[in-house]
Amino acid sequence: MSLRDDIESVLRGWNALEVKRGASPIIDFDCHPGGPEPEPAPDRLAVYRRLAELRREATGPLAARLDADLAYLGALLGERPVLNDYVRATQGCDAAGWPDEYIAERFEQARAASADLGIAWGPGTDRELRRAEGPLDIGDAPDAIRQAADELEPAIRQATGSTAPYTLAIETAEVDAYWAYWLDGAGRNVRLRLNLFNVEFTRVGARQFALHEVLGHGLQSAGYAARAATEDVPWVRLLSIHAPHQVLLEGLAQAWPLFVLPDDKVLIAPA
Repeated sequence: MSLRDDIESVLRGWNALEVKRGASPIIDFDCHPGGPEPEPAPDRLAVYRRLAELRREATGPLAARLDADLAYLGALLGERPVLNDYVRATQGCDAAGWPDEYIAERFEQARAASADLGIAWGPGTDRELRRAEGPLDIGDAPDAIRQAADELEPAIRQATGSTAPYTLAIETAEVDAYWAYWLDGAGRNVRLRLNLFNVEFTRVGARQFALHEVLGHGLQSAGYAARAATEDVPWVRLLSIHAPHQVLLEGLAQAWPLFVLPDDKVLIAPA
């Protein structure tokens, strides 16, 4: 097997181990599904040692991915590196704050966007924004998200040139965790989970979810999978939130309203 395939085999075994022990999976989207069910790795330390061995052979994108896996797994095993070193390894950027000038500029943009909606800046701004977005019962959220994704999909495909097919499943969960929604999947199959423990919805928020999660992360991941199905790509075909590509994926998904619906003031204001 190639070095990439060796890395993927280890990551699949690590993922199976975490799932078996009731922990969070470490693979969020499998861009090359298929093959036999992986055997769970014996333990985290064995995974760490094998990844470290593979790192000695790796260069370029494979080395960057292994650095991220080793940093994340090392943290699970009790390592406490310097924060900036950990963020650089796992997210590909430094743990640095924004300059004061940038913060002031964005504050003025946010205040102006609220003012365009007739909403004054103050303690009640968020409440008034959510009122302007239109309350939505959680039970209606899956259908609203799916409908918005169907309506907005042509605009995203036109902007990106993507022709990758995908299917969408929307599920609800009640998990005592920080996340309100989560997208994962394999191949062309995309799953969006809504955490009823944390989530609140508005009608405009459903459109933003459709752009960010479904047409951002979901369609993009399906596009990677479509390419990986026809080409011998040089990157690890398993997407994980602890790997450096995550910042890129989040940036594009968050920015979609600005690109495809720049005149929708209610949608743009929270963005």
